[in-house]
Amino acid sequence: MSSADTTALFERRVADAVRRCGVAPADLLLVAVSGGPDSLALLHALARSRSATGLRLHAAHLDHALRGSESAADADFVVEACRKLGLGITTEKADVAAFQQAGRFSLEDAARRVRYDFLARAAAELGASAAALGHTLDDQAETVLMNVIRGSGLTGLSGMGECSRRRIAGADLLLARPLLGVSRSETEGYCAALGLSPRDDPSNRSPRFTRNRVRHDVMPALAKINPAVRDAIARLSESAARDLDYIEGAVDAAWDDVADADRGRVLIDREPFAGLPPAVRAYLLRRAVRLAKGGLEDLETRHVEDMLSMMEGRAGRSLDLPGGLALSVGYRTAAIGSAGLDTCPLPPIEGETPLAVPGETMVGGWRVAVQAVSDLPGDGADGMRAAISREAAFGGLTVRSRRAGDRFQPLGMTNRKKLKSFIIDCKIDRSWRDRVPLVVGERGIAWVVGWRIAEWAKPSASGPNLLLAFEGEEN
Repeated sequence: MSSADTTALFERRVADAVRRCGVAPADLLLVAVSGGPDSLALLHALARSRSATGLRLHAAHLDHALRGSESAADADFVVEACRKLGLGITTEKADVAAFQQAGRFSLEDAARRVRYDFLARAAAELGASAAALGHTLDDQAETVLMNVIRGSGLTGLSGMGECSRRRIAGADLLLARPLLGVSRSETEGYCAALGLSPRDDPSNRSPRFTRNRVRHDVMPALAKINPAVRDAIARLSESAARDLDYIEGAVDAAWDDVADADRGRVLIDREPFAGLPPAVRAYLLRRAVRLAKGGLEDLETRHVEDMLSMMEGRAGRSLDLPGGLALSVGYRTAAIGSAGLDTCPLPPIEGETPLAVPGETMVGGWRVAVQAVSDLPGDGADGMRAAISREAAFGGLTVRSRRAGDRFQPLGMTNRKKLKSFIIDCKIDRSWRDRVPLVVGERGIAWVVGWRIAEWAKPSASGPNLLLAFEGEEN
């Protein structure tokens, strides 16, 4: 095949990939250009095929300010390349090092975050329908390996998608990766065929960056075992992506019956959630995090496993997640949302409310039903229902939240203890503690609702007894 044929084939492959992402003729496509061989090849391939695709192009270049005058020279190079192609360009300079220190990210992570934020803002300002990135087949293999090293799950194995959406700075951005089926050597060959001289970034060889160690140490070592390891990893990625699509379809089918996204948090109904297959449960939680946070950055398999364990455990506990999120598990629902939001599913309690015995009483967001029963309906408390003796209600029952100095005699214990100690022993989350309802009689706390009744209030085997039931937001 002649050089001209090879060049034309490269350009057709790029144009076809853009079309597969749904970028239509006359759309404005933002092209991320660093000045290296991959992004330079992408820019020229798109520009040279404009007459066939009908696309409008605009370039974007971010100066990371990490290499002084060399970074500035990269920016000048890209601006000049766009001038020769007759393309507009948006440039920006960012202090990535300062951002890294402020956020305590790795330098790689900080650069990625700043870069995507820049692209999202530029796309929004220009009205671009998508942003094109220069990731290649080699980048895909490296990414999958890095995800494996981090302990990623199926999502990590699927690597980068040729077309994907990412929520950045509150907006959805379509990302197109037209070179994902193209090797790095092919982009270098394409640049050489056009007489282009890409910029060389020496930081791409620095062993301080994980990707560079994978690129220059791990991949060559694996290639000694299997010379086609890059293609093997690509096949693994494609297989994982197919399996992931199937699981995501199952999440779609279950979502409306299990979860509800509302005002920056996602509520999950624990009972139907528990009935889902394990893989579907895991990816439903991942989706909940993505909706609450706007992305899945820093979420690893270990976080998902911790969430699954929490969902199977008792109520009243919470789990901190990356990105300032928290999972809070109630009796019937769990909430995933910003740690700054109210993720406690228990309604607040104001003052002290007398209960109708028997009867129904509204206590804030709770509906409390009390009925007399002649038999023994269970042994003590079971979730939001509890049986206590009729004698425990002599003098009346009230509902309130905890107070300083409260003491409680848990079922099975001969002495009272500080309610605070009982709450800590039960691992009730701090954000819940002032909302846990307390049923109080003349002798003190008869029931810490949702946890345990008092020894002195336990139901009688011969009756009569009372059955108390709390219904609130979780129902």
